[in-house]
Amino acid sequence: MTTHSKAHCPRRAPGRSRGFGLVQVLLLIAVMAGLAAIGYMQWRERSAVNTARQERQALSQADKAIVAYATVAHRLPCPDTDRDGVENCGAGTQSGWLPTVTLALAGIDAGVDVGQLRYMVQREGGANDLTLITDTWTPLEYDDGTNTFFNMRSTSGAGAYPADILTLTDFCQRLDVGRGTALTATMAQLNSTPLRATAYALAHPGNGDADGDGNLFDGANTGANANLMEDPGRRPLLASYNDLVLERSYASLLSAFHCRPLIDSINTVALGHDVASAVSDMRDDNIESAKRAIIFSTLAAVMTGLEITLAIAEGISDAGNAAAEWATCVATLGIAVNACIAAGLHTASAAMTAGVLAAQGLAVAANAVAAGIAGQALRLADGGVPQDQLCPVMDQAFYDRQKEARDRAVADAAAAQTALNAVDAEILAKQNELTQAQAARELAKTTLRDVIHAGQRTPTLDGYMDTLFLATEEWGNASYAYELAQFNVDQATAVVNRWNAEVAKHNNTLANSAAAISQLNADIQTMQLELLTYDPASTVQAVKDRIKELNENISGKRAEIALAQNTANLTAVRDKAVVEQGKAQTALNTAIGIRNTANATFNTEKTEYAAAYTALVNGAARYDLLNASNALVGSRCTTGCLVGDPAGNNISTSFNNAMSDLFGFPANVSPSMDAKMLKPLKIQKEIDALGRKRAAAVQRLSDANNMVATLPTGTGNAPCNITGPSVEPMTPDQAAAILEQVDRKGGTR
Repeated sequence: MTTHSKAHCPRRAPGRSRGFGLVQVLLLIAVMAGLAAIGYMQWRERSAVNTARQERQALSQADKAIVAYATVAHRLPCPDTDRDGVENCGAGTQSGWLPTVTLALAGIDAGVDVGQLRYMVQREGGANDLTLITDTWTPLEYDDGTNTFFNMRSTSGAGAYPADILTLTDFCQRLDVGRGTALTATMAQLNSTPLRATAYALAHPGNGDADGDGNLFDGANTGANANLMEDPGRRPLLASYNDLVLERSYASLLSAFHCRPLIDSINTVALGHDVASAVSDMRDDNIESAKRAIIFSTLAAVMTGLEITLAIAEGISDAGNAAAEWATCVATLGIAVNACIAAGLHTASAAMTAGVLAAQGLAVAANAVAAGIAGQALRLADGGVPQDQLCPVMDQAFYDRQKEARDRAVADAAAAQTALNAVDAEILAKQNELTQAQAARELAKTTLRDVIHAGQRTPTLDGYMDTLFLATEEWGNASYAYELAQFNVDQATAVVNRWNAEVAKHNNTLANSAAAISQLNADIQTMQLELLTYDPASTVQAVKDRIKELNENISGKRAEIALAQNTANLTAVRDKAVVEQGKAQTALNTAIGIRNTANATFNTEKTEYAAAYTALVNGAARYDLLNASNALVGSRCTTGCLVGDPAGNNISTSFNNAMSDLFGFPANVSPSMDAKMLKPLKIQKEIDALGRKRAAAVQRLSDANNMVATLPTGTGNAPCNITGPSVEPMTPDQAAAILEQVDRKGGTR
């Protein structure tokens, strides 16, 4: 029992103990050490971030202070070279310390203590020195010589712009010059790739001497090179570089100070000053012009009136010449082309005279009121002009000429109406003549058919007659077309010859100008001697015409001498003549081509006509007559009659008479234009020419009626009562004062 009970009693394992063991202690220590390390790293990171934020805030605050200083002082501060906080401008050094005391004296808080930030500013000499304040900018002005608005106003000489206006625009001008200046070794610049110029830069040393050289600033920020700082883009390196750099470029400052809107606002006022000056000059000119206009309007009215009588006489002469030439043109169906051209020219001249008279009538009327208009303009420009100078009295001769012009215009309108009535009568007569000619042609054709038919049928000869009738009409049309084409060739040839002579003359003058000038002088002397003599048998008008022609020729020769003395101008004229020569030759070639085509067509029509004529004549030599049933009932003959033929079979006499009446004699090669077959075509050509004559007459009548309607009917001076205030624009001095005020106050913003 005892042994059994012992077997069930629990026993302790040897070597085991209770409580916290050594391993657990070590693990706890390791965990706590890790947590401490992590906490330390987080603290260090937050500390570094806060430090970097503070460093950047320091740079930003300093940058704002510099911009504020430049806004007030219109320049950048010089660097502090002795670490007393005051700028040192005399040394010319571009790099040093931020002049915090100078900024503070200007009422600006830099946000840092003396000597904490390095500062480099662009002090390259002259216009690129941003620490100077001089008058480098003035508003633009309009240049009359070059018609531009891109040059600044001068501060010296007559009308000089003030040179004591020193504002932000002068600083903006220096920034703009610096932006376009090429980099040099002496300019303030950043250690970038490639190197670049800068307006100014600030450097913060970071939280310690990273490169361990005893200088808190690292790299190019140490000041060893007074013209160089590190690029703001350089990243801090753990062992050797931890500085921060802030840069201000030229473009950045131009934008920060709103330089372009500022300058544009002042230049807008400057443009207004130039406009005021121009208006003042115009006003002075207008006053003088109005005074002259009053005088010349009165004189011009009288002179225009004197010219009207001569113009009317010339118009009557041209109208008469046109009538004669048109008569010749119509009489020749337009084939007398020179007469037709002359008729057209004289008609145009007569119409032009009517137009000139209308214009001169308008000039008379216009000049009659021009003085009043000028007087009103003078009153608007200058309120101090006496009333008697505003409304001078016109000479009564002026109104007499005006009435004479209107009376002549009425007469010319009546003459033009008479001429139109006459040409209408001619056209009507020709149309009646055409109707008669057409009837006569048809009767003559019927007569020929009756002679050949003898009351029976002749189908073959009917075909011969129809072919001949058509060939005759085509011959007539082709004949007219060829005559016109040949005339065009003659005219084009004359133009080519004239330009050939012109080019040759210019080339000879260029080759030997001295000889050409000598010959021209000799020609002038000859014509001047002729002016001193005249044929006693000549009429007065003929002598006047010759004198006018000689004077015109003398003027032309003198113009040629002036041209010969200027090689450049003569060469230009020669080159232009060569161009015209080429155009004329092209026109001639075209005309020749048309003429050749017309000639070929005409030759074809001549051949076809001759063949058709011969076919009918030969066919009528001896032919059979058929009845309605195509049965042979007899024969007829002209040249092929046989012995034993009945006497009535020979129709040679009646056939030849009918052919001559229809086509003329002889007509085996070409028909006559006056024979009955082509007479209607000839009359139609005459009607076409009369149509052109009528168009000219209608134009002449229209011009004459317009002139009658235009010319006034007044016979004396109209009342003149000019009143009202004058208009006084802003003076240039007033505009200049406004411009200076705007410039001194820094624009219109």
